[in-house]
Amino acid sequence: MAEHYEADLVFNAGEGNYLPSADVWLVIDVLRATTVMTRWFELGGTELYPVKTPDDARKLVDELRARGSSPLLMGEVNGIPPEGFDFGNSPLELTYEIIREHYCGVMSTTNGTSALLEAESSGCPVIAVSLRNYSACLDYALTIGNRIGILCSGRKNRPSWEDTLCAGAVVEDLMRRGEVLMSDSARIALTLWQNSGNDTESFVRKSNHAKYLEQIGYSGDISFACEIDASTVVPMLAENEERTVLRAVSGSARPYHREAVTEKKAEADPFEELLAYTRKKV
Repeated sequence: MAEHYEADLVFNAGEGNYLPSADVWLVIDVLRATTVMTRWFELGGTELYPVKTPDDARKLVDELRARGSSPLLMGEVNGIPPEGFDFGNSPLELTYEIIREHYCGVMSTTNGTSALLEAESSGCPVIAVSLRNYSACLDYALTIGNRIGILCSGRKNRPSWEDTLCAGAVVEDLMRRGEVLMSDSARIALTLWQNSGNDTESFVRKSNHAKYLEQIGYSGDISFACEIDASTVVPMLAENEERTVLRAVSGSARPYHREAVTEKKAEADPFEELLAYTRKKV
């Protein structure tokens, strides 16, 4: 008998967004936060603290250093490392040598880290997903439950082409496993992914964010981020004392459980811009 799944999608993170009910949330920021998070753990990192703002990041780094840790301060604002940060938001700049010197990191980005924290507020487990690791992340998510929520980080509180494309890849992968009851937003993402054929990178490079990264010198990051299922790393939010932290999980053991919060009243999802995208030739 075929398995039955549900897939729901929110096109972008943003204050006041309605997050529908789900068993687990998959958060996507292809360019580049969740790609960097995946790379961090591929290279042997053990902890990564996502925070909302550069000031929050600086404060947390000071606290961790006062406790004897040596965290890497990393992230970006509009693609550029903020003043005083050790490292930006480029997966290609991370190395084994850097990770060996810093067993933990603190990360703040324009969209991705805020999206993770927004998904965390749902009370459900949260996994960081990119094109490089989406199948492994879905494998693990299905050990938690069959209702899959997908939160695209988007860009500046609006939908983004590349995150929606990756969401479509997740939905298609889920369809291979059984029957899927999907929202209209998930269906739109699936259509976008199916229209990309086998030329993911060219499709991603059509996005506004990719064009901006090319302009500021990060074209290589786009190619790296478009490698499909190159990693089996599954970065997942956990709890570490009073701090939210990402760690890599493995196996099929059920992760921590949080009490679900009361659902908000449903509001209209921001479909209009993405629907306009799908009507255009790409």
